[in-house]
Amino acid sequence: MNPDFPLAHYNLGNTLKELGKLDEALASYNQAIVLQPDFALAHNNLGATLQKLRRLDEALATFSKTIALQPDYAEAHSNLGNTLKDLGILDEALASYCKAIALQPDYAKAHNDLGVTLQELGRLDEALASYKQALALKSDFALAHNNLGVTLQELGRLDESLASYSRAIALQPNYAEAHVNLGIAIKNLRFNSANPKLYTSLTRLLTAGNFTRPKDVAASILSLLKHDTQIKNLLLEKNFSVSLNEVTSIIGSINKFPLLHHLMRVSPLPELQFEKLFTAIRCMLLKNLDKVEVSSELIYFLSTLSIHCFTNEYIFIESDEETQLIGELVVKISQTLMQSEQPEAIKILCLASYRPLHQYDWCQKLESLDNLEGVKKRLIEEPFLEKMIAKDIPVLEEISDDVSLKVREQYEENPYPRWVKLHAPIKAKPIAAVCDELNLQLYSENIKNVTAPAILIAGCGTGQHSIGTASRFSNCNVTAVDLSLASLAYAKRKTSELEFDNLEYLQADILHLHQIGKEFDIIESVGVLHHMDEPMVGWKVIVDLLKPGGLMKIGLYSELARHHIVKVRKEITKLKVGTSEADIRKFRQSLAESHDEDHRLLTTSNDFFSHSALRDLIFHIQEHRFTLPQIKNSLDELGLKFCGFENQDVISNFKELHRNEEDIYDFELWHQYEKRNRQAFAGMYQFWCQKP
Repeated sequence: MNPDFPLAHYNLGNTLKELGKLDEALASYNQAIVLQPDFALAHNNLGATLQKLRRLDEALATFSKTIALQPDYAEAHSNLGNTLKDLGILDEALASYCKAIALQPDYAKAHNDLGVTLQELGRLDEALASYKQALALKSDFALAHNNLGVTLQELGRLDESLASYSRAIALQPNYAEAHVNLGIAIKNLRFNSANPKLYTSLTRLLTAGNFTRPKDVAASILSLLKHDTQIKNLLLEKNFSVSLNEVTSIIGSINKFPLLHHLMRVSPLPELQFEKLFTAIRCMLLKNLDKVEVSSELIYFLSTLSIHCFTNEYIFIESDEETQLIGELVVKISQTLMQSEQPEAIKILCLASYRPLHQYDWCQKLESLDNLEGVKKRLIEEPFLEKMIAKDIPVLEEISDDVSLKVREQYEENPYPRWVKLHAPIKAKPIAAVCDELNLQLYSENIKNVTAPAILIAGCGTGQHSIGTASRFSNCNVTAVDLSLASLAYAKRKTSELEFDNLEYLQADILHLHQIGKEFDIIESVGVLHHMDEPMVGWKVIVDLLKPGGLMKIGLYSELARHHIVKVRKEITKLKVGTSEADIRKFRQSLAESHDEDHRLLTTSNDFFSHSALRDLIFHIQEHRFTLPQIKNSLDELGLKFCGFENQDVISNFKELHRNEEDIYDFELWHQYEKRNRQAFAGMYQFWCQKP
C-alpha cells in the first residue's frame, strides 16, 4: 500500500528478527535506512542483527553510525559495548556501558552487561555490584540472577550462588544456561545442612531437559536430602529390619520428596544407606504381597522403585528366599495371564523391582500397566524398540578378533552405560570456538577453518558420547561405530528420541575401520583402546583415518589412579568369581561390607551402583593402563602432537601449582603432579592431539 513507508519496513525487520529470519531482517532494516538515512532505531537494530550473525566488524560500524546520528541513544551505546566485548576490546566496552548508564541510570540491561565484562576482566567484586544494581532496578531479571550466580561461584560463595541460579530458574523455568550452571555448581558439592528451598530447582534440573548427567549430581543431591529431618530419621536404622506397618509409613515419608523420586527414575543412587533402605523395603513387600494394603501411594513408590532397579540393572543384593519367591511370583503371573485374567499391578511392580519385565514372553499382555505409562515405556516398550532397531543397523565386516568378540559379548549382555538424560551443550559451536574454550595448543590453525567437520566416534557405546559430540560441533556429521549391536540400538533410540539427524551408526571393530572408505576432520575414541588386545594397533588404524591437520580426542585408563581396581581384579581372578548377575551381586556385597581401604575406595565410585558399570569397572575381559610417559611415547610413535587435556577440574587444580600458561602442555610436570595426586585422573586421561 505504501512501499516508501520506513517505519513499516523497520517493524517488519523486528518481526523477522524475532522469528530468527536474520538475513531477511537485514534486508528490511536496510530498506528502512535507504528510505530514511537518519533512522537511528533502524541503524541500531541492523547492528544488533549483524551482531547475532557474528558479523562483528559491520555491527561495530553500524552502532558507531547510530551514535553519530543520536549521541544520547543509551541502547546503542550498550550494544556497541556488547560488540566490543565480543571482539575482545574490553576496556572500550566498559566505557560504552558506562556511557549508556550515564545517559540512562535505570538501564538494568546495561548494568548487567557491564557486570559480564568486569567479570571477564577478573574484577569480580565490581561485577557483583553491577549485577546487584541491575537486580535492584529489575528484580525479575533472570539473566542477571544467573550471572550473579556465576560470579558468586567464582568467589567461592556457593550457597548464595545456588540461590541465584534457583531464582533464575524460578523466574524462567526453561532457562537452559541457569540449569547447566546449577548442575556444574553442585557436581562436586557435598551439603552440610538442610536447604529445602533448592528442591524445586533441582527437580527441574533433572526433568526439564538434558542439562546435566544425573549421575554427576546424584551424590550431591543425596547429600542434601540426607540433612532433611524426615530422610535423616529414615536412614538412622542401621540394620533396616522393618515391619510391614513401618514400610507403609516409610513409603509415605519418601513420597513427600518428589526430588528423590525423580532422581531414582533417571539415575542409580550412589549411596549405600539409601540402597539398604530400598533393599529392605523391596524384600518386605515381596514377602507380604498378599497382606499389603494397596494404595495409590504404594503404587507410586513401587513404580519409581521398579524404574530405578531397571536403571541400575538390578544391582541390589537379594537373598535365596527372595530368589525363590520371585520364581513363584513369575509362575503365578504367567498362570493368571493364561487364564485370560490380569495380575494386580502391585504384583507386576514388585516383580519389576527384581527382574526386567521385557524378558518375559507375556510382558506385552500386561494391561495393568496401561495407567503406569512411565513403567510401561521404560521397562517394556523401549527394550522392544531397541530389539527392532538392532536388526537394521549396518555392519561393516564380521567381527573376528578373539578379544573383540569377547568384549562384544560383554556389551551385548550389558550395554554400558544405561542412561536416561545427558549433558548436551546448549548451542553447537564451530571448531575454532571449541578449541579456544579448551585452550588447545594447535600446531596448525587450519582445522579452525573447517566449517562442516566429518567426525568419527570410534567406540560410541550407548550414545552419550556420540550425541554429546554431535551437539557440540556446529554443522557436523558424525559416524559412530561400536562392537555391540545392543549398545548401538540403545544409542540410536536415544538419538531419535532427542531428534538428532546428523548421526550415523555402524557396527564395526576398530581393527576393520580402514574399510570405511573416508577420512575425518575429528576422531574421538574415549574408553575404548585400552580394552583392545593391542591398543597401539587400534590407535594406528584410526590415526590413518584422520586427515592431515585433523584433531583426535583419546581417553585412556591411568595406571596410578587404578591401583585399587587392579588389586580387586586380582582378587576376582584368585576367587574365581563368575560374571553372572548373581555372582557379581554377591561379590559386590562383600565389597560393600568390607573395611579394606581399597574396597572402600571402590564403593565411592559412581560405577559401583549399576550392574553394567561395575562389570566394566572390575570384571572387564581386557584392560590396559597407561602412565603419562607411556602416552608421550605413544604420541611420538604415532606422529601426533599433544594439544592439551580436556579434564577441566584437574587442569584448574594443576594451575594452582603451575602458574605458567605453557606448563599445562608439559607431560613431565603432569607426571609429577599425578604422582602426588594419584586419583587426579580417576576416570581416565582425556586429551586432544593433532596430526601434522
